[in-house]
Amino acid sequence: MPLNFYLRCFYGFTLQVVPCAVLLLFPFREKSFVHGRRRSIALFSVISLIFSLCFPFAAWWNRTFTNYENLLDNLYMLLTITGLTVSFFLVVRENYSQKCSVLFIVISYAAVQFFLSNMLMDFLPMARQDLVYNDATIAAFSIVTAVLFPPILLFMLRTMRSYLSNLTSPGFQPEFLFLTVIFVLYLVLNALYTSLWVGIRDEFRLGFGYFIPYSLFLSFLLIITFFSTLRLSVFRTANAEQAKELALMQQNYLHIGENMKQQKQALHDTRQLLRHMAAIAQNGTKEDLQKYIDESLENAAISDRRFCANSCINGILQYYAGLAEKQGIHFSVQANCNKLPFSDADMTILFSNILDNALRSAAESAEADPKTDPEIRFTADTVQDQFAILIENSCLSVSYAKNFHHDNQTEREGWLPAGAFLSTHSGGYGLKRVEMIAEKYNGRAWFSYDPKNHLFGTRVMLSLSEV
Repeated sequence: MPLNFYLRCFYGFTLQVVPCAVLLLFPFREKSFVHGRRRSIALFSVISLIFSLCFPFAAWWNRTFTNYENLLDNLYMLLTITGLTVSFFLVVRENYSQKCSVLFIVISYAAVQFFLSNMLMDFLPMARQDLVYNDATIAAFSIVTAVLFPPILLFMLRTMRSYLSNLTSPGFQPEFLFLTVIFVLYLVLNALYTSLWVGIRDEFRLGFGYFIPYSLFLSFLLIITFFSTLRLSVFRTANAEQAKELALMQQNYLHIGENMKQQKQALHDTRQLLRHMAAIAQNGTKEDLQKYIDESLENAAISDRRFCANSCINGILQYYAGLAEKQGIHFSVQANCNKLPFSDADMTILFSNILDNALRSAAESAEADPKTDPEIRFTADTVQDQFAILIENSCLSVSYAKNFHHDNQTEREGWLPAGAFLSTHSGGYGLKRVEMIAEKYNGRAWFSYDPKNHLFGTRVMLSLSEV
C-alpha cells in the first residue's frame, strides 16, 4: 500500500469521524459521564483514532480485490458509526432522551457535511482521481468542516447543554417526540428518494450530482428544524425560570415586608406597654406590676433577636425564627455573616427557599409525631475564600428521582444534587433554585437525607473571590 494512499485515507476519514465524536460528548457536563469527562474524551479519542488508522486497509482491500464500488468502504463506515454510537451510550449515564437528542444533531451535522462537501467538489478546479479521498474530496471536506464545525460546537456547548439540563422535565417530552418524528421522517424520505434515484440513474445515466441537491435540502431542513425547536425550548424555559424567580422574589419581599411591619408593631406595642407599666409602678402595687408583666410576656410579639451583622440575612433569620417559635420548632443559629459580595435579592431567594422547605418539613414531622422535638439548625461562616452554609432540619422522608433510585443506592446518606430529589415535602423546585443561585456565584449546592435520624441537610458553598 503506497504511503500517499494511506495518509489520504487516514486524513479524510478523520475529518468525517473525529468532529462527530467530539460533538457527541461536549454537550454533557462532568457528572454525566460514568468514568469522568476527561477519561471518556480520551477513550473516544483512542477509539476514533483506531478506526481512522485501520480505514486505509479496508479502502485498499476494496480497491484491489473487490469489484463492487466502495462496498468495503461503506461497510467500514457503518462499523465505525455503530462502534462510536455504542461507546457513546456506554460512557454517558444520562437518559435515552438526552442521548438520542445529541445523536440526532450529530447525524444531521454528518449528513450536511457529506452532501455539502460532495456538492463543493464540482466547483473545485482539481482532478477527481479514482480514489476514496482524492484531492478534491479532501479539499472539500477540509473547507466544509472548517466552516461548519465551529458554530455547531458552539451550539452544542450553549443551547444544547441548556436544553439537556431541562429535558427531564415533563414539558420537554413532547418536544423530544416531535424531534424524533422529524428525524424518522427525514430517514424515510431519504430512503425513498435513494431507491428512486438508484432505479433511474442507469437508465438516464445520472451522476451523483443529481442526487445531492434534494438530500442536502432535506438535511438543511432537518438541522434548521432541530436548531429552531431547541432554541425555542431553551428560550421558553428561561422565561419560565424568570417568571418563577420573580414570583419567589415577590413572595420573599412580602415576607420581609410583613416581618418589618410586625417589628414596627412590636415596637409600638412595647412603647404602650412601658407607659402602662410606668403608670402601674407609680400608682399601683408591686403585685399589680408583676401580674401585668406576666400577662404581657404571655401575649408578646415575636422576639427581635439579632443573629448576625448582615442586615438582609439577619432579617430573613428573624422572620423564620419567629415562625418556628410560634409552631414550637427549635431554631438554632450560628451565623458569622458580615458584609458579603452577593446580591441581597439572590440571598433572599437562597435562604428563603431553604428555610421555607425546612420549616414545612419540621412542622410536618411534629404533626405526624407530637412526641418528637422538631428542629432547624442554621450554620453559616466564611471558610478561606468561600461562604459556607449548612442547614439541617427535621424531615419525615424524601422522594428520590428515578434515575438516582438505582444508580446511587449506596449514596443515599451522602450528598446529592437537587435532581436526586423529587421533593422534600413540597420543596422540590426550591432545591433547584438553591442550586442555580449557588452556580451563579461559582459555587455548589448539595443535599442529603439521614433516614436514621430523620434529618434533611442542605450544604451550600459560594465563592467570595470570583464575585
